Amino acid sequence: MKLIITLIFASIMSLELPENPKPGIEQSQKPLFSFGIIADVQYCNCDPVGSRFYRNSLSKLRLAVNSLSHDSAEFLVNLGDLIDRDFTSFKPVMDIIDSSGLKTYHCTGNHDYSVENRYKRRLPVPMPSKTGYYSFVNRNFRFIILNGNELSIYASTNKSSIRQAQNYITALKNEGSINAIDWNGGVSTGQLSWLDNQLDEATRNNEKVLIMCHFPVYPENIHNLLNYKEVNVILEKYNNIIAWFNGHNHAGNYGNFNMIHFVTIKGMVETENTGSFALVEVYHNKIWIKGAGRERGQILAY
Repeated sequence: MKLIITLIFASIMSLELPENPKPGIEQSQKPLFSFGIIADVQYCNCDPVGSRFYRNSLSKLRLAVNSLSHDSAEFLVNLGDLIDRDFTSFKPVMDIIDSSGLKTYHCTGNHDYSVENRYKRRLPVPMPSKTGYYSFVNRNFRFIILNGNELSIYASTNKSSIRQAQNYITALKNEGSINAIDWNGGVSTGQLSWLDNQLDEATRNNEKVLIMCHFPVYPENIHNLLNYKEVNVILEKYNNIIAWFNGHNHAGNYGNFNMIHFVTIKGMVETENTGSFALVEVYHNKIWIKGAGRERGQILAY
């Protein structure tokens, strides 16, 4: 039955949700809770390059948090890349988020480390853990926030760590991996073990799971986490994972395996005037992603 329901909802994945649903559609049941989600704000006081309008991200972000606050989102998830470059870019972005009153859970992205080396260990992005990965539980739903920058050539100032990451990328290139790119990152063996333990604990507690990371792990894509295959080996062991949310690929994406929805949120920095964000409503049998701007609406059954 679960497979049939999922296939029915998957068939409408490419359709936009109506702005004003017919009476009775949305009102048939109330969400358990809702939260906002943003990705790739990538602000800097810089001239546009191609389709990226860096300065315009501030007005788009302000519109997003105002809208989410108005819609009574309980909290906000930032999927990373608040800035494009320069440490000074953080303040105007964080000022908007802080003034929104929304409790915000952050992932860090590769561009967040496009700062001088002396700032890389103290990014002004609040985290409950120095590791950059953590979890929290809301109404029997476990949110797992991953740090996809541990294995990278850009996030560390330690020469040994940088060399290890470069060797890993080189090995992937030799294997013909399409994601073996310097601006991708990976997770450590310690974080992999932590993820496995978190999913095991969620299973014992009968919790549903939502995973957040800057980087995608499915479908196969040049933007994928460097060691996405190792992550997916862990994910496929569990049947309580509803969805994986990520940014990094500004065009957006969707995939499904092992009954897990993999949703790539579109980058806010793209285009001159149209933003991208979503209100995610969580129900007892589905999540309703109410996209705004360039982000499309989706109903995903579980």
